[in-house]
Amino acid sequence: MTSKEFTPRYRFNPSSELEPERVRKTISPPEEYEDRTGYDVGFINSETAIQLPVLSTARLADVASYEWKGKRTHVLDYVHFSTVVSMSRRMPMFSACNIDGASWVNVKRNDDWKYDPRISKEYQELEGPYGNQKDGYFSRGHMTRRQDPDWGGKKVAALADQDTFHATNAAPQVQSFNGGLWGKIEDYVLKNCDKDNMRISVFTGPIFDDSDPEMFDMKIPLQFWKVIAFIDDESKTLRATGYVSSQAEAVGGLKPTFVFGQFQHQQRPLAAIEALAQLSFGDLKSYDVLQQASESFASALHDVRDIMLS
Repeated sequence: MTSKEFTPRYRFNPSSELEPERVRKTISPPEEYEDRTGYDVGFINSETAIQLPVLSTARLADVASYEWKGKRTHVLDYVHFSTVVSMSRRMPMFSACNIDGASWVNVKRNDDWKYDPRISKEYQELEGPYGNQKDGYFSRGHMTRRQDPDWGGKKVAALADQDTFHATNAAPQVQSFNGGLWGKIEDYVLKNCDKDNMRISVFTGPIFDDSDPEMFDMKIPLQFWKVIAFIDDESKTLRATGYVSSQAEAVGGLKPTFVFGQFQHQQRPLAAIEALAQLSFGDLKSYDVLQQASESFASALHDVRDIMLS
């Protein structure tokens, strides 16, 4: 289905918080990013490093890489988070963010979207499917949520907030999906983690499927995954939880059934997410609260209180 053939079948609810959205036409020089250190593997516990997900061979073949400081890399570092971008889908394969709840700063929203100069603009999208939701377009859904990396002092938090407004951190999402239960999961885990170490690391990404509908000349992911690592408040040990969610219903009938059942949000074993996203979480999988469950196990989430944290 091409953009010329597509007639919106669903009128998304407009959000005043998203208006106006600006796309910066002038691309900043790569040198502006030299101080970005990105995701920290030892953020939660220096003794237990939580590495970035390792992509499958197929995913590696599709990753946008670039030369940076004398090395070839596919990881784009920002303030307190990093992303990895798919060339064919023009959106992140995943983002990885460190969140410090104890030093979080409330930063005023400034929707100034921009392209990252370190990779080719042809692998980034800020227009296409994005636009006025009243006309059936999608919002630019942050993979690393806007406020998640906003900690560590006002200036640092402000820069982190600005960094989330990159094309390399955006995927097409219906705002009602992005702003519902899916957006509350991280807050809930943070409130229930070790109060002496209010830190979590969050990995988020779309699930790419060949059957994803093509709208506005771009394949729209119907499912997203999220994995959160934290120190449990009671046991004081590292834990990890995984989630899969679908925006298929909100997209407006383009898919008559869900891929994984009738529930929009589910808690899943990390092994299941590895299979769906074609990547590996390495040692983190051994800390999964659902480690003993089968890969097909899924627990429906109607509310954040349904989440199993231990």
